[in-house]
Amino acid sequence: DGVRNAILIRLLYMKIDIACTFEKIYAEESDTIFRFCAIRVSNKEQALDITQETFLRLWQTLSTGEKVKNPRAFLFLVARRLIIDWYRKKKSVSLENIMYKDGEVAYDPVDEKTMDILNIKAEGRFLLERINDLSDIFRDPVHLSFIEGLSPKEIGDILGLSANTVSVRVHRGIEELRKNTGYEKNKKTK
Repeated sequence: DGVRNAILIRLLYMKIDIACTFEKIYAEESDTIFRFCAIRVSNKEQALDITQETFLRLWQTLSTGEKVKNPRAFLFLVARRLIIDWYRKKKSVSLENIMYKDGEVAYDPVDEKTMDILNIKAEGRFLLERINDLSDIFRDPVHLSFIEGLSPKEIGDILGLSANTVSVRVHRGIEELRKNTGYEKNKKTK
């Protein structure tokens, strides 16, 4: 009976530890994951659903006893995959809103309601829309770097790329963004 009680106490402490870990991650990352989803699906309710499902998957993973080395990268990876799945399931939407390029989803343009919810000023709205217009290989690295503040290593973990590849894509994405917005560096001629 003493062994059984010791096992039950140990299990209780493990569950408490998992709950504390989850609560800490949720407090630190929930707003960021929601913004990431809201910008991509342009629908507050759907963004909340995807955010909720993302954190449910984190809870399920932690509950199995599996360690999550980089919770932020884990959450962005899950959210990104859920968004892609949502677009694939959303058959009733016209082809103008969803375009598949090289297996990647081009996101809906950001609508005014979502932007008001996120309290982004006109300039920020303009830049977010231009980021969404970037080529597929640059869009996510630039967004994750400048909007979410992730490091190249964290972005690499999310996208399955090396940190060096991410850095190059961010740099080239910024060059494309400058070109698309009409702001190019003054090039000096010799």
